[in-house]
Amino acid sequence: MSTAGTGAVRHHDGPAHSVLMLACDLSDPSVSFDSTWWKPIGMRGSVSYRVQFDHTFIPKENLIGYPGQYLLEEWQTRFTPQYGAAFLGAAEGAYGYAHAHIKKQGREQDAYVQHRIAKSMMNIETMDLWLRKVALLWEAGQHQQAKEAGNRFRYLSEKLALETLEHCTRMCGARAMIQPSPLERIYRDLSFYTLHDNCDRVLASIGQEILGQESDRAFFNSSRK
Repeated sequence: MSTAGTGAVRHHDGPAHSVLMLACDLSDPSVSFDSTWWKPIGMRGSVSYRVQFDHTFIPKENLIGYPGQYLLEEWQTRFTPQYGAAFLGAAEGAYGYAHAHIKKQGREQDAYVQHRIAKSMMNIETMDLWLRKVALLWEAGQHQQAKEAGNRFRYLSEKLALETLEHCTRMCGARAMIQPSPLERIYRDLSFYTLHDNCDRVLASIGQEILGQESDRAFFNSSRK
């Protein structure tokens, strides 16, 4: 929450110390949940609740960290690589389905299939190498480099995963996009999940770092001060 006014931390434009992290007892009767609004094209197996706090009292001892810590220490950058890891998992799932589909149909000699399966595998290997690099940097305590690499992995994995999905759907054809095909679900889920951050802004923040300009590594918000 922010003591400077309403709005989530992603859109916060007040002083950093006004952002507080608080633990809340969600069984409190003053807290209510609404899942009826969650009707997305993808990620239907998940739920994003609309939560209403009706004058909910939260004691001081429920404060997590010090005021502003989430922004000042760029905690969001610790979570950014998980997007790329999820994209990688979706690409691997699509690839696994496509590979089995091709083998079952006996289309291994199709030159176009060979091109697309090769590109798909190399995309997956590239994403895996980047994920390992980010993890090793965090484990080595090289936090600044880890933050930068995490954002680059986030951007690259989105592009490579969507490209891999395109290859897989082209190899398998329209029938693979009919329920209950796993590829149909991956197509809906990945196309929706990749929109959780604006990839153009992610790329811009990477360019700003390279050029020595100030950038928002946490939320890629060009208007943040």
